Amino acid sequence: MKKVLILLTCHERRSHTKDCLDSLLTDCSAECHIVAVDAGSKDGTVEMLEAYPVENGGSFKLIRRDASLFWNGGMRVAMNYAAANCRDTDYIMLINDDVHFYPGALDEMIERLERYDADAVVGATRSHSGEQSYGGVRMLSRHLARYELIPPSNEPADCDTFNCNALLLTKECFLSTGNLDGAYVHSMGDYDYGMRLKRAGRKVINTADYTGECDDNDIKGSWRDTTISRSERLKKKEGPKGLPRSDWYHYVRKNYGPAAALWHSITPYVRILLKK
Repeated sequence: MKKVLILLTCHERRSHTKDCLDSLLTDCSAECHIVAVDAGSKDGTVEMLEAYPVENGGSFKLIRRDASLFWNGGMRVAMNYAAANCRDTDYIMLINDDVHFYPGALDEMIERLERYDADAVVGATRSHSGEQSYGGVRMLSRHLARYELIPPSNEPADCDTFNCNALLLTKECFLSTGNLDGAYVHSMGDYDYGMRLKRAGRKVINTADYTGECDDNDIKGSWRDTTISRSERLKKKEGPKGLPRSDWYHYVRKNYGPAAALWHSITPYVRILLKK
């Protein structure tokens, strides 16, 4: 029986978090050891996780932190714990707690990774309307941060980077790659992590089919919402869940160089100014 260490972070999404774990473990033959980092939830998430049942010889580790942690920070805590406690583990899985997994999704990801001798496999998700929302990503330019999602395919496609909504890695790949970059607060840590795997020559492939459902982030009410005022858009852009300038500049400079970082740093403000 394969042993999988499953990592997630959560904050006040009790029903989503429970559904995510319930669905992931449905028709799963692996021995799953779950590590959840809760960022100060007060909606019953902690109590639900403390009592969460794990079968097949698995275990559950709850790490409690305060609400100052967002996705990247929470996952860094989980990955630090995993690195020190994965001696008897075969695989590491990173998930988002708003994914509803299809039955048997984890078994299918393990089988695909082993069949193609890959270092990691990225699960594709689709929205409730049926459109792909997350998954493996292909670079469209070597000089600018432009990408497209890679759809599921029977023949494996190499991923340049990825979303971490459903990512399965070999233990060796996980340990040698290290943790997410601590420069990020919320987003961009997963894309950056994927770019590191690519530079290291790792084989990262997509899934043959969708592994679950997960709606994309809604543009309405975000910094990209053209119906709200410029000042509100700017405020949201610089918030931890927007596109904060320091995080974004760091990502682009690290992966594309200073010229691209300058260009990409300016363009969001131009969009806001022109209401685009």
